[in-house]
Amino acid sequence: METNTIKILGAFGNKSSKGNMTCIQICESIIIDAGNILNSLKDEALKINHIFITHTHLDHIVDIPFLIDSSYGKREKPLIIYGLDKTITHLEDYLFNGHIWPDFSSINLKNFEHKAVIFKRITLDETINVDGYSFKPIKTEHTDSSCGYVVTKNKNALFFTSDTHKCKNIWNEINTNKSIKSVIIEVSFPTRLEELANLSKHLTPKMLKEELGNLTRDDVAIYVYHLKSDYINEITKECDELQVLLNNGHILSDGALIDVTNPKNYKSYLFNPDDKKDDNINQLLEIGNALTDKIHFNILMEKILVCAKQLSNADGGTLYLMSEDKKHLQFTVIQTDSLGIKMGGSHGKIQWQDLSLYKNDGSLNKEQVSVLCAIEGELISIDDIYQENNFNFEGTKAFDKTTGYKTKSMLVIPMRDHEDNIVGVLQLLNKQNIYGDTIAFDIYDKQLIGAMSSQVAISMTNARLINDLENLLSAFIKSIATAIDTKSKYTGRHIHKVEEISTMMATAINNDKDGIFKDTFFSDNELKELSISAWMHDIGKITVPEYVMDKATKLETIYDKIGLVEAKFDILKKDKEIDYLKNKLTKDEFENEIIKIDNDLEFVKSINVNGDFLEEQKLKRLQNISILDKDELYNLSIKKGTLNDDERNIINNHAIVSYRMLKALPFPQKYKNVPIIAGSHHKKHTCDKNGRYGGYADEEIISLPLDTKSKILAIADIFEALTASDRPYKKPNSFKKSIDILLSMAKYGELDKSMVDFFINSKVAQNYATKNKIS
Repeated sequence: METNTIKILGAFGNKSSKGNMTCIQICESIIIDAGNILNSLKDEALKINHIFITHTHLDHIVDIPFLIDSSYGKREKPLIIYGLDKTITHLEDYLFNGHIWPDFSSINLKNFEHKAVIFKRITLDETINVDGYSFKPIKTEHTDSSCGYVVTKNKNALFFTSDTHKCKNIWNEINTNKSIKSVIIEVSFPTRLEELANLSKHLTPKMLKEELGNLTRDDVAIYVYHLKSDYINEITKECDELQVLLNNGHILSDGALIDVTNPKNYKSYLFNPDDKKDDNINQLLEIGNALTDKIHFNILMEKILVCAKQLSNADGGTLYLMSEDKKHLQFTVIQTDSLGIKMGGSHGKIQWQDLSLYKNDGSLNKEQVSVLCAIEGELISIDDIYQENNFNFEGTKAFDKTTGYKTKSMLVIPMRDHEDNIVGVLQLLNKQNIYGDTIAFDIYDKQLIGAMSSQVAISMTNARLINDLENLLSAFIKSIATAIDTKSKYTGRHIHKVEEISTMMATAINNDKDGIFKDTFFSDNELKELSISAWMHDIGKITVPEYVMDKATKLETIYDKIGLVEAKFDILKKDKEIDYLKNKLTKDEFENEIIKIDNDLEFVKSINVNGDFLEEQKLKRLQNISILDKDELYNLSIKKGTLNDDERNIINNHAIVSYRMLKALPFPQKYKNVPIIAGSHHKKHTCDKNGRYGGYADEEIISLPLDTKSKILAIADIFEALTASDRPYKKPNSFKKSIDILLSMAKYGELDKSMVDFFINSKVAQNYATKNKIS
């Protein structure tokens, strides 16, 4: 570049065939913003060591990750990125975060001890000196972290405002800093879209005209840039009519040169159209976000191929994935634009035979180019396959003969994961220039598509690993739940049914468009979190003895002690018989005693198996049977059910144990609430004046709030228990009685009333009852 000459690498506010996004080259080593580095500078981009960022809108930063990625192996100096504190934070959090792009600020350059990228936070109005230039950031009004830069060399300065809006700071700086000779300011929309300009914090020609009223100098050249591509002609006309291009100022285009010392030396030219590349960064970022979408994996593969074709301007391409046995390449996506061919991805499964990595004799198949790429892991570029004798292109040529297509140039790139294993091959065909002619793939294509393929392969592997871990977690959870259910011969399907009811309720809530839950919606992760909670809600029962879980009678422990009681009664009858034989009892007295003993035994046996409410009269009769010891009387006196207070505490404690067990597990962030949801399924749903929820003795869990998922699980657990027909201690309730019990529990604050009402009114309860034949 000429001394003190600024080059416009990208002059527009979006990416189109008419120009590129914001990028200003100050000198060989310095640029401001990074919307168009690689496309314009090519190999010279390696010399860029300093990037000053005005703000982090995508059109100002898109080429930073590709620059460091493609030049990493050749760099001897770090890439230093300057910006205000929030700007650097945004780059760290949303771009170089290990998900969208690797964090090169934590990666050393190859063969050097310093990092590949260094972030430097700067402050407004400070002076930063770099390679003979000084940079002064000036606050603008575009975003809360945006700024422009006054760039000075040899007492001559240019002020690049970047995207702005109405801003007095700009004009105050120009009016007071006499070294500023030229100003580059944005105009993004025509005047008729002034409302949009205000909302997006941009300028129109009319707004710029008004802003120029703040300019007190008459010796500053005003240049305009950042025009949105659809309005270039309209904005240009308005700028001319309103005469905002002061002192030989111009509408800037890609490739324009500004002589800071003399604006009259302005030069404008466009890059050779053949050199233009469609970066399609939006699609790359979309793929980056989608790489963890295990559900739509085939659609993702299609997006990857489409993006690679667009980035290289290829007419066709094929994406192969390595088979699990590492012996074949599987056709995954095939597209050829000029023939209208679209196979795989969203267009159905490909029926073509896989490519074998081995011949029939067991030797490696090095005759097919895509297979050789997979075997050797090296990029292969062919300018014309009809002039190439090292590979077997019989299949390709047969395809050409059948379709009339003419395959010529080919770029075949291996896809390597983080362990350097080949996970697939990306093959591109027939690169096109703007005139539709087939040309060879260039070094830019090899670098960019190669870098993209590596990132995609690593992310694919991560996505598959996440998927495998998710499947393992799900299988393990269901296995544990099955083991818990199997522990009891009476409740073998309880957990499965609770999960079924919970999922039905959550789905109904998501479909509730106009009702009480119209503003509630569970994401896929939240639905999975609820499902896991349901599967795990009874995990604490592994600490509950089997005799407590399965206690069918009041006297049952490891065995039913009614046998011992019967033996006592038999002994008592023997004693009476002896008394009779010794003439201590008359025959009538003896017979009456035996009848009374038999009646008492039958009474005790009925009380033992009857879990219904024990009336006071029966309790008194029980207490008058002197033959019973203290423990037998304690258990037979259970007023409802078959569990005594100690056993009931053991059962009730299982929810707290579930919470503690699950809390100790390192659940992923998206499932972090599983312990709370699962552990709260027996909590009362109204809290006292201290914000505590009853039903638990555990201080930690009673203070935890109840969310919607916890309330769902509580209802599911109780409704399943009420309607179950496999419990030894009770008969199944009818559907109507079960609903009445739920409503009663809601009335007294044991369940959430609105949730119970929804459970009934949404027909979830009825649908479950119908499916499970509950009358």
